[in-house]
Amino acid sequence: MERIVFVPGESVSLVIPEKQDLDIMYKWINNINLIKYLQPIRHNTRETEEKFLNDKLEKADKFFVIMQNDTKEIIGSVWFNEFDDFSRNWIIWICLYDENKLWKWYGSEAMKLFLKYAFEYIWYNKVKLQVFSNNPRAIASYKKCWFKEVWIFRQELYIMWEYVDSIAMEMLRSEY
Repeated sequence: MERIVFVPGESVSLVIPEKQDLDIMYKWINNINLIKYLQPIRHNTRETEEKFLNDKLEKADKFFVIMQNDTKEIIGSVWFNEFDDFSRNWIIWICLYDENKLWKWYGSEAMKLFLKYAFEYIWYNKVKLQVFSNNPRAIASYKKCWFKEVWIFRQELYIMWEYVDSIAMEMLRSEY
């Protein structure tokens, strides 16, 4: 079945999520080599991940999966985690599901597509995120996408026997 491309890009595109994406997401969320950059280490059940996906499918305008254009493979997702429609500010999350896709700049291109959606299509004012200091790839990617560091929460999270800082970053539509 052909995926519905919502925001097209050169190497990747943002596409509408579908139920079949659950298998990919379930495998990813239990990969310790990826989740150590995103959250405390714990496993998720298939039911937990299915509930997450169903919740996101109900808010389809705030959740996309990232498709690699040449292979049509789903390689990640990006979504608005928290939002303030009145002030037009959003907190976003992005993740790639495959360790082999890291450092290929797919995440940066997907983030730029998501920013295009946020700032050009639905006219939001600010996009915010948090990244952990143990994730230098993500920090480099966000800076490449014009995000600015605005705050550091020191020793915010305990991951794999060490405390890591949480870095708050943001971008205004006027900086886009």
